[in-house]
Amino acid sequence: MDSTFVQNVPSELICHICKDYFTDPFTISCGHSFCAPCICLLWEDAQHPARCPVCRAVSPRIYLEKIIFAEEQVHAIKKSISCQLPNSAKQVCRTHQTAKDLFCPIEKNLLCGHCSHSPGHATHRHSPISKATKHYREKLLMQMRSIWKNKQRNQRNLNREYNLFRGWQGFINLRMIMIRAEYPKVYQYLHEEKQKHLETLAIEGKIIFNQLQRNVARMRHMGKLLRKMYQELKEMCYKTDTDLFWNLGDIMKRSQLMQLHIPQPMNPQLNTWTITGMSERLNNFRVYITLDHNISNYRVALFEDLIHLQCSSDHQDMPHSPASLQYTPLWGAQTFTSGKHYWEVDVGNSCNWIVGLCKESWINRNDMLLNSEDIFLLLCIKVNDLCRLFSASPLLLHYIQRPQGWIGVFLDYECGTVSFVNVAKSSLICNFLSCSFSFPLRPFICYGPK
Repeated sequence: MDSTFVQNVPSELICHICKDYFTDPFTISCGHSFCAPCICLLWEDAQHPARCPVCRAVSPRIYLEKIIFAEEQVHAIKKSISCQLPNSAKQVCRTHQTAKDLFCPIEKNLLCGHCSHSPGHATHRHSPISKATKHYREKLLMQMRSIWKNKQRNQRNLNREYNLFRGWQGFINLRMIMIRAEYPKVYQYLHEEKQKHLETLAIEGKIIFNQLQRNVARMRHMGKLLRKMYQELKEMCYKTDTDLFWNLGDIMKRSQLMQLHIPQPMNPQLNTWTITGMSERLNNFRVYITLDHNISNYRVALFEDLIHLQCSSDHQDMPHSPASLQYTPLWGAQTFTSGKHYWEVDVGNSCNWIVGLCKESWINRNDMLLNSEDIFLLLCIKVNDLCRLFSASPLLLHYIQRPQGWIGVFLDYECGTVSFVNVAKSSLICNFLSCSFSFPLRPFICYGPK
């Protein structure tokens, strides 16, 4: 901290956290002002909710209003004090005994007016020290903002990856339950294939689990490195003009290089495993679904939060979220109250579709929720340029390859199971086990935008 400078700065231009003049000043919701680096670092370590360090008022983290005039006042005062300093406090040229008040960006050194016209510098473009310093400090602030933005993005990725990491083993265990339930339906000689499938799934799940674990560790380590770099850049803001020019190049290169190696979130996906005889067995219960065109047509909006599946008649005006997807639903003419039934639906290469069964009474309602009881759906939704598979209800994301072409749906009413299969690969997508049906079920198909 430059005490000579701070003593001449009004108190309203001093940060309450670092007790120094403002660096990139911002005002929070309660009206108090701080350096952006100071308040960002303080709030990151603080417990929720974020509070003002002066008045302890709760302040939304997103509420930061830049104070342009404060930044300009600090710069003006620094310039004024610099001009008032005696030559003994400034760098003086030994040759001409005049103050060095010019900066040469080529040689990265300070010059007096006479030296700037010497043969070695005559072709260089020089600028006043204050102007050059302001330029380099602005570059520092831009780099700090970039670092902080990437650090926040890294933290969000870490949170998502950590949640996936914590739930991954549960998903693998659930997937094993599904696989175990499928194999008793086929011949005894497939026992060895079942064991191999489960062992392979366990190994593949463990590999991805370890990858997630390593990725979480890398993201946490990168978060610490980004914070450390951010603090280094902040400290550079308080360097003397000479130290700033000499050390800026190295720290900027390290800062930019670090941001090129920020780890990215994983998109784990299990391999598809063919179950021998599945297609042949299911085709013994083959039925052909026809559509009931007498049922009023609906438009369906499936929101990206994957919670609401809302229907409204064509003649109604229903507000939609800008992020919602418009679907065209189709209801089967048949209803099922007993027996085993298998049918197939062609979804082509689409990334947005819904296939499954619903309680028949849903055709007369418009408040369908994906977490409602008595709906058994497989959904393919395009989220962030990735096609993801979900089942509902309950809503569950499946980390397996998206099927293309035909989707098979198998209902065993008495046993209380609904299964979805990839017809082309004769593999299980997912199933609903241990259900209890005491009402008519009607096939439900919904096609969305490509």
